[in-house]
Amino acid sequence: MSTPTTTLTFSPFVRVEGDLRVEVDVADGLVVSARVAGTLYRGFERLLRGRPAMDALAIVPRICGTCSLSHAAAAAAALRSVAPVDVPRNGLLARAVMLAAETVLNHLAHFYLSFAPGLAAPDGPHAPVERFAAMTGSAQAGALAARRALLPVLGLFAGKWPNSLALQPGGSTRPLDASEMLRALSAVQALTDFVERRLLGDRAAAWLELRGDADLLRWLEAPAHRESDLGAFLGAALERGLDRLGRGPGAYLSVGGCETVEGRPWLRPGFFDGELHEVALERITEHVKHSWFESERSGAHPSEASTVPAPEREDAYSWAKAPRYGGRPVETGPLARMICDGDPLVGDVVAVRGPGVLARMLARLHETVRLVVQLRRWIHDVDPAEPFCRPTELPASGAGWGAVEAPRGTLVHWTRFADGRITDYQIVTPTGWNFSPRDDADVPGPAESALVGVPAAGLGASPKVMHVVRSFDPCLYCSVH
Repeated sequence: MSTPTTTLTFSPFVRVEGDLRVEVDVADGLVVSARVAGTLYRGFERLLRGRPAMDALAIVPRICGTCSLSHAAAAAAALRSVAPVDVPRNGLLARAVMLAAETVLNHLAHFYLSFAPGLAAPDGPHAPVERFAAMTGSAQAGALAARRALLPVLGLFAGKWPNSLALQPGGSTRPLDASEMLRALSAVQALTDFVERRLLGDRAAAWLELRGDADLLRWLEAPAHRESDLGAFLGAALERGLDRLGRGPGAYLSVGGCETVEGRPWLRPGFFDGELHEVALERITEHVKHSWFESERSGAHPSEASTVPAPEREDAYSWAKAPRYGGRPVETGPLARMICDGDPLVGDVVAVRGPGVLARMLARLHETVRLVVQLRRWIHDVDPAEPFCRPTELPASGAGWGAVEAPRGTLVHWTRFADGRITDYQIVTPTGWNFSPRDDADVPGPAESALVGVPAAGLGASPKVMHVVRSFDPCLYCSVH
């Protein structure tokens, strides 16, 4: 006799970016299968066709207000691959500062406004209700103030945010003078004060000396650390077993993040499946068997794919496509970046506890600390007397690609244009990777597989499912571009 199955539907899924529906099939109190769906079509890829090639720099940042600079950087890199230009040192540094600041802003908003309020549910003896409760939690005001303190960095380096036009193939069109750099450093200092006083209860340099799970547990024993926001998260996560929930597919992808003045990414890029391999973007394919698009080109490389809506398809359930790397679903984002980079703290926590919700969120907060320290270094290295940008002359026709690490993970743009006009534009986003539907072989995407095995019986079902989903920091606006 087969075990009866119940389907739970979460729609709309709250405290995430965009329109998300999650369906989980539950048997014997556990999730046995899941389907995640982006339910709003936006159509940016088709919108770009017929526009002048450089218009992508103005249009693609509108895909997302949270990671608009990441889309701009990917578009600029795609155009630069068609018309190579030697980006000045200041241009590289300015881009790194912009992307780092955008990532920190995203991580703070995600942790304090999206994920942490779920920990305030009074389902344990140490639930941090007063600290993390939605809208009223004591930690949220400090986090919002820290974000406001950092915003001048983007105003100074990007001119405005979101939807800046500063990032161009040849660098940044927003040069800074010495006084503006001092203002930027002051803003980073205000952010550092928040990170050390509230997030860590410790010096950033001391936190970055931790080398593994045992170090983390010893760190948590100190009262100041235990009473910090990160300490409160770790205590609640360990108490609720979040290290055992939400393990993804076990394969990770990162293109390494900001290109530095040394000509290599700040973080080590790679595809990790137990061993680290060199990234080869030609191994990417996009599947649409379960997406509302015409399927003639399903399984093709994105540069050869099509994006033709087919909302009448009955076998589809999402407006997101299903990207795969070497035929496999891969997780991307802060956890993937830390694993591929060989970060000792996150790597050992994953080895000891597994790549679940706790490790995914720890990686995001740990990356925040690393970026806050790095921001100061990059700003210090800018020389206001040197150029920030060089002009670029595009040919009439060409094809190219650009890849960056957006806050939520690996972002790749492909462009093709003829007679100066875009003939095709394709984008694979971080949430496209993580929240993909099943592919042509019916293999579930990373979030779908991470939900399998999650306890989902009785009144405690919703919090556990929501912890897993939110730990990926989904942005459906990007995935249904």
